Amino acid sequence: MRPTDAQFSIVDRLASEGQISDEEHDDLTRAPTTPKTPGFVEADEARAETPPSEDNERPESLSFPRPTLRTDLSANFVGGLGALAIGLIVLSSLGILSWLLTMAGIILLATTLFDGMRWVTTAGTATLTIVAVIGLAGIGRTEPPPIQTPPATLAPEDPDPVFPGSLGIHMDEVAEAWNTVNGQPTITRGLTRYNESGEYDTFIYRFGEWGRLAGAYDPGTDAIYALLAAGWLSEDATDQFYLRLCFMVAPYSQECVDSYFEHGLGGGTLDDFLDETYEAEWLLGDHTWRLEIDQNVLTIRVFGADAA
Repeated sequence: MRPTDAQFSIVDRLASEGQISDEEHDDLTRAPTTPKTPGFVEADEARAETPPSEDNERPESLSFPRPTLRTDLSANFVGGLGALAIGLIVLSSLGILSWLLTMAGIILLATTLFDGMRWVTTAGTATLTIVAVIGLAGIGRTEPPPIQTPPATLAPEDPDPVFPGSLGIHMDEVAEAWNTVNGQPTITRGLTRYNESGEYDTFIYRFGEWGRLAGAYDPGTDAIYALLAAGWLSEDATDQFYLRLCFMVAPYSQECVDSYFEHGLGGGTLDDFLDETYEAEWLLGDHTWRLEIDQNVLTIRVFGADAA
């Protein structure tokens, strides 16, 4: 309890009369202090002597500085960055660099335009350089792709062999050869075949009631040994029978055409033989040609050497 003023006056009087010493006077007049618990005195003194540290202060919130564009950039520097970006795109289009590396490189170039991004630029440049060097070094060692073996295909069929003594044409070639000449009559359906008792079988194709194409062939080889074309003289198409037969046995042969007019018609035309009976025969190579006109019906026969 703090001494009162009356008590202070008594202490002062005792000190002035010499009844108490000065030290006792000071002890009696000093303000009382709160006693300290033993063992905590040193801690309190150490805490009082240690100044507050910034590290011990608790931050209110975390914040990152916003990137800002650099103000010291020149037009040449920005143009150079654009040229480098275009170069990366070209390398990717040529297959030298991957598009992933190209996009990363363009982003890396963009970091040089901002303040405080120097460490990002440096670390990114080093990383991309290492990756690019490894990729380029592996280009020369790339193994060629395995050769793809094409699926097995059937070899093209050999053309039908020419049998000596035949006319050099086979059954499957009749329609195409006959139709080589434009105009009517044309073969538009299959040939009718007949089994014969002799060496050769026969076939026939009718052009309505006025004309027909027939022939003899070997049933084992389908090679044709004789042909016959017949038609009424009144039909305009009959005049082209000789030309179609020439395309079948001697394709594009002018000699075949000339021999028909020279030896077959004797230099004339079919009109010269209306209502007449006429026969002619001539050789063209080893083929025998025979022409007959009877009752205004023209018949042309062509025989191979073995059928003549």
